[in-house]
Amino acid sequence: MNAMEVGEPNAATGIQIFCLGFGLIVFALILVYLLLSFWPSGFEPKTTGATVQDVRLIATGIHISIGADIQLLIVVMLAGGFGSFIHTATSFGDFVGNGKLSRSWLWWYILKPFIGMSLALVLYLVVRGGFLSGSVTTGELNVYGMAALAGMAGMFSKQATDKLSEVFNALFRTAPGSGDSKRADDLSNPVPALSDIDPTSIEPLTHNVVIAVKGSHFARGAVVQINAVNRETQFVNESLLTAKLLPADVANEGELEVVVFNPTPGGGKSTPLRIKVAANQVTQGSAVGEASVDGCDVAITSATPDEDLPASRGGVAQP
Repeated sequence: MNAMEVGEPNAATGIQIFCLGFGLIVFALILVYLLLSFWPSGFEPKTTGATVQDVRLIATGIHISIGADIQLLIVVMLAGGFGSFIHTATSFGDFVGNGKLSRSWLWWYILKPFIGMSLALVLYLVVRGGFLSGSVTTGELNVYGMAALAGMAGMFSKQATDKLSEVFNALFRTAPGSGDSKRADDLSNPVPALSDIDPTSIEPLTHNVVIAVKGSHFARGAVVQINAVNRETQFVNESLLTAKLLPADVANEGELEVVVFNPTPGGGKSTPLRIKVAANQVTQGSAVGEASVDGCDVAITSATPDEDLPASRGGVAQP
């Protein structure tokens, strides 16, 4: 059986891609504008030694009086958002360039910079509250260092949250059946189960092979693995995934082991199914001699003696 034709029902539309890309550009410009406006060098003290400062938004004539602590909080959040924007814009460009941006990920791109802002703020509070002496004032802090740390936290917010999750899961692990496991809508991903694969047999050197993997408990982010190596996977629904095979997978005859891996939390690997890579075999019948077939090339099962045949005239048998 040849490769299946599988569409991309979840692909982002052109207008969605344009709106998201344009929105990211506008968001970056706003971040730069606010960061330049709120940067400490743009503050003018109202009175000598005062902690309340007056910030002037560039080219607007708007003045805002805020404290030095609030000033640094805003700078940290803006730097975290800008770092997260770098991650978001890079991912957006990669997926759009490869034609793989899905509608289900659009809100991730919208929320990612705000997640970076929040993570940068939390990191700043941890540093100020846990690693610096309470006697250190805001004016004594290195603003460049704090902004750089916030920007890195935003840029690598996924790795930071994953590592923090790993640390806190290890320190505050709950017993099996407790916590979220007691919920009716358990937040942990189940272990997937496979029931069928289409096609089950592929001819060697077939191009652009896409297989349909059927089963149950497939989670978003599930990956089809061929011989323990990830393949490009499309999530269709909880019982259907599609995966594209590599030319190397069908280069030679043999068997391919197919499993589905659900991501954490929970998740895991399914039991495997197999696909045969083999040339089609044409079944040959047993050889039949000329003396054993009638005029219609049908095998003769029992012969009739000539004397038992009716007389005929003009080539037509008479009763």
